[in-house]
Amino acid sequence: MNKLEIITLNKSGISDFAKERNLLLKKSKAKWVFFVDTDETASLELMEEVRSLTSRSENKYNGYFVLRNNYFLGEFGGTDNIIRLGKRNSGWWQRRVHEEWKIKGSIGQLKNPLVHNTAKDLHEFINKINSYSTLHAQENLKSGKRSSIFRIIFFPPLKFVQSIVTGRGFIMSMLQSFHSFLSWSKEWTLQND
Repeated sequence: MNKLEIITLNKSGISDFAKERNLLLKKSKAKWVFFVDTDETASLELMEEVRSLTSRSENKYNGYFVLRNNYFLGEFGGTDNIIRLGKRNSGWWQRRVHEEWKIKGSIGQLKNPLVHNTAKDLHEFINKINSYSTLHAQENLKSGKRSSIFRIIFFPPLKFVQSIVTGRGFIMSMLQSFHSFLSWSKEWTLQND
């Protein structure tokens, strides 16, 4: 059995990212799986770290968080910490969009970051926001979250503040706020149809 498989989700028109990731996870024959998206780059140092950790005969962790450095239109746009390395049978991806790998057991932290280039241009990013906000609205409705006038009015400015505080920059923060507005507005129309 292979110790490590690097998986890239490379498919257009995805309407359920967790489902697609889980299908790839099921097909894997490796003990460890490392997910890297098409808009992400793993440095040689990160890959050496991943190979070193997964080649050990004993490992107390079932998965690892990786710090992801986000870039928007070539400018640094903050970081997030996501699980992308895990034992194949340790858990499943959840949520149609903004999906998370829910791994059972202990989770460690990788030292080297992953680089995420969110969009080549503003047009691409706005299209992405429009698509993701629809999926986000559907997922919120499915999970029992309800939209309201309060959420439509007040959550976008709060998202803007949160994005600014976490170092995402003015333009990215405005777009994150717009995503929040679209998500809650689209859910409002879905629940009132």
